[in-house]
Amino acid sequence: MARKSKTLTDTNNNELGLSDLRVRLNFLEKENSKLIKQIETNRTKLNALNDSIKEVGIQIAQRVAPFRQKILELDEQIHAVFQEILTGRKLGKKSRKDIETVYYNLQLDGVISPKHLPIEEELFKNDDDFEDEFDWSHYRGHSNQQIIEDIPKPDRDELKKIRQLFLRLADSFHPDKVTDEAEKEYRTEIMKEINLAYQDGDLARLLAIEKEQELGAIIDRDSTDDLSRHCAKVEAENRYLKDQLENLKQQLKITKKTQQGEMTATFKKITKYGGDPIGEALREIEDQIAIIEQMHQFVVDFRDRRMTIKEFLKGPTSMQLQQMSEEELMLEFLAQFQ
Repeated sequence: MARKSKTLTDTNNNELGLSDLRVRLNFLEKENSKLIKQIETNRTKLNALNDSIKEVGIQIAQRVAPFRQKILELDEQIHAVFQEILTGRKLGKKSRKDIETVYYNLQLDGVISPKHLPIEEELFKNDDDFEDEFDWSHYRGHSNQQIIEDIPKPDRDELKKIRQLFLRLADSFHPDKVTDEAEKEYRTEIMKEINLAYQDGDLARLLAIEKEQELGAIIDRDSTDDLSRHCAKVEAENRYLKDQLENLKQQLKITKKTQQGEMTATFKKITKYGGDPIGEALREIEDQIAIIEQMHQFVVDFRDRRMTIKEFLKGPTSMQLQQMSEEELMLEFLAQFQ
């Protein structure tokens, strides 16, 4: 009887182990599916946000382009007039230096673009902090795509996992393995997805493709060894998926916090209620153009001797301008609504 009791106890322990493993595997597989869905959701949000940023950037660029062209033309004209003054007129040493100072200050204040003088460059040599304090690219406009902080890349183990899965899928779906044209075309489309996911290091997408095509390994749910191996496999996948999900969430958060991300959100909020934020920003650009035109006429009047150098050195009235890109103007305007 004692022997029978021992056999019964071992059987109970084995059944208990199988039961626990089945529950564990069921939990891990559900977690796996949930993580893949969350990754797809966050990826969709990120792609939609990037598309919106591009769309808003294109709208701004298209409507601002004529104004920007006008500013560039005026800028070139002002530079040309100063060159005419400095190279075509007989000037005393002090007068020349005073005019150069005006020219320099207009560049320093952002009224015109930076351009080194062809003469008397000692004026610039005495100001060592000029380039450090003023980033002139700031006034030449920005690209619509903000540089985003580096997102952590997959580690070696994850890359190995991605490659193993890619090779398994590629082996299963290679178009050259079939002769039927319809099947070959179908496999070609799947391989495009597989290759894209592999290039992006997207483990979640590769796993989703595998699940969609029902290529998962057949599991013997009455074998503790088989269940244990599969639990370990899915658990490792889930760790990688959690990292991928966190990276996506981080990228989405960072993108929202960029200038373009914040501008796009406010832009959409205003336009949703019928507002025209670009139109409002353009009015500010028109004000800038009016000031630059005033400066151009002021310099032309001095070149044509309609004013004395003393009057010229006093400068025009109400000349307070700092050139900004269309993006900065939009941000400045939209900030009022945040």
